[in-house]
Amino acid sequence: MPARLRLLLFVLLLPMPLRAQGALTYKLEYSAPGSANLRVAIELAEPSAGERTLVMPRAVPMGYGEQPYDRFLHNVSAYASSGEALAVERQDGPRWKLGAAGAHVARIEYEVNLAQMEREILSGGDSSRARPDYLELLGYSVLGFVEGLEDKAIRVHIAGPKDWPVFSTLAPKTPAASESLSVAAQNYYALADSQILMGHRAALRRIENKVPLFLALYSEGEADAALLGRLCGEAFQRVADYFGSVPFAHFTIVFEHLKPLSERHSYAFGMEHLESSSFSQSSEQALTVQTSQRQLAQTKYWIAHHIAHSWIPKRSYGQGYFPFRWELAALIDTIWLSEGFAQYAAIDALADGMPTKEGAAFRESMIESRFRSTLRRMPAFLKQMPLVELSKIASTRYSEDFRTGRTVFSRGGLMAAEMDQRMREKTKGKKRLRDALRYLVEWSAREKRAFRIEELPRIFKEATRVETRDILEKWLKPMKD
Repeated sequence: MPARLRLLLFVLLLPMPLRAQGALTYKLEYSAPGSANLRVAIELAEPSAGERTLVMPRAVPMGYGEQPYDRFLHNVSAYASSGEALAVERQDGPRWKLGAAGAHVARIEYEVNLAQMEREILSGGDSSRARPDYLELLGYSVLGFVEGLEDKAIRVHIAGPKDWPVFSTLAPKTPAASESLSVAAQNYYALADSQILMGHRAALRRIENKVPLFLALYSEGEADAALLGRLCGEAFQRVADYFGSVPFAHFTIVFEHLKPLSERHSYAFGMEHLESSSFSQSSEQALTVQTSQRQLAQTKYWIAHHIAHSWIPKRSYGQGYFPFRWELAALIDTIWLSEGFAQYAAIDALADGMPTKEGAAFRESMIESRFRSTLRRMPAFLKQMPLVELSKIASTRYSEDFRTGRTVFSRGGLMAAEMDQRMREKTKGKKRLRDALRYLVEWSAREKRAFRIEELPRIFKEATRVETRDILEKWLKPMKD
């Protein structure tokens, strides 16, 4: 049975409340193994008269940069409820004007060329990809939105090739559904920040933890899934214990070990999401029984670091993170906290799982290797910038020119370490930065807004009764050699 017919029957058999739920329905169809094309349809539950605008993201959430995802969209079309084809006009930027005055846009369709995307986007972690027996879709790389409807609830219907498992981080489960899957998203951001996996080469396992934890692994070489699963479980447990509460019902860790598409392609970055973390590495970096203890420790920290970002800044953030601006990378003045403090939190969380002396030694060695040593290698002009200015520069080129990223997270990490040390000393070990960050996450959930830099000392003092304003002000200033 053709994939499109299977999807139609699947949707029609859904209970009516489920089918009517939400203002928007997204339908994704990947019809044949190894195909380069993904078909996407967006249906508006209540079409209104007038023009609509389809927008494709360019900015990458937590990517501190942009990718030309609109370049890979083809055959964009729009239809009225009657099936009548409506006018489509490509505009400046990643936009398409749909319909005209008096028209009712009810359905939008387009195709995404996944092979073109993977060829032209050189950062492996920023691209979706298709293989003869595997498909991975980053939501924001393939799913556009209708301007003005970003906050509407969304139903998603996914159809894959015959007998292929279909998995979504929005509603993870093992074993995965076969051929088709229906899930829901609270809004466009939640949908765009999710991932979809298909195919028999996607190895899935559930790991019992604070909340259901899932590992999805695809490797184009030898990889030890059990070993990786153990590290993921330990890292998640430590980070969840550190923050004291888990603000999501489930979590997925996606790992891909890939043979480089070309010498120019790189696979060395992780990415954080609301309910998941995704990692891309070259196939040579996959964990095996021969992997050294040092590399295992580095991988465990790497995983913990990106898991921590699902608290900070995904749920506790400075100005510029939310509401997210999809067409242009936002200028953000607190990357030093989002990256530096979250990385320090991951270090401290892992140290908490060790005997006291061993944990203290681990924490100090990581502060040295991750922050101090890194900062010593950075050029003077970056260290001599005010930290807020450097953060704004890194907002658009964090990984593109990783000197900016390294400098900003190292200065933030050392600020976090100094604050933590003072909190421990002043309270005789009763309070620490962990308490301040827990309180910051609670504050963000209560206030439902971004914190401002000048508010941080007060928030931290409410949590610990320790003054840190002078430390903040010192690290915000240009560094002195």
